[in-house]
Amino acid sequence: MTRATTRRVSTFGVSGLTCPDCLVLLMERVRHLHGVREVTVDLEPAGESSLTIAPAEAVSAEDIRALVDEIGFDYIARRSHRRPLRGQDARS
Repeated sequence: MTRATTRRVSTFGVSGLTCPDCLVLLMERVRHLHGVREVTVDLEPAGESSLTIAPAEAVSAEDIRALVDEIGFDYIARRSHRRPLRGQDARS
């Protein structure tokens, strides 16, 4: 029997990302935080972009808020959830 493996991730709302360069800057800075294994950003130039980090335990909301403020964007909120790991299945 095969089932999808899940990982707990944290998603943060960020506004002020208006272009691909902003997206790359944010991703690179987050990627360098201790414990972060995966970073994705869904860019919404006119609204709230979603910054997703795995594993969820890698950073606190305060760490992300400080980093986002430091580079000039606006931190909105944190939402944790589970999602399937990309390309990985666990056998049981």
